Amino acid sequence: DGQVKVWSRSGMLRSTLAQIGTPVYSVAWGPDSEQILYASGKQIVIKPLAPSTKPTQWKAHDGLIMKVDWSPVNNLIVSGAEDRKYKVWDSYGRVLYSS
Repeated sequence: DGQVKVWSRSGMLRSTLAQIGTPVYSVAWGPDSEQILYASGKQIVIKPLAPSTKPTQWKAHDGLIMKVDWSPVNNLIVSGAEDRKYKVWDSYGRVLYSS
């Protein structure tokens, strides 16, 4: 439905973090748990949880992104998409590796 929501363990809606016009296929918490990373279409978005802060986003692939993850060990982001590539990024959107 193009929304990123946080739910309590008991199933209660706690907050809606993002409302966008395209489906969201993958979401990951940032290493500090103060940001979320999500994939929408061909874009990767880093959304800070603090109010009135601007998200960072970039075009990451030529196909739909199906999976993203954010490593708490080295702060690197990995994405995989329908373009049959996986990529490794830093948290500023700079590609470090592309398959």
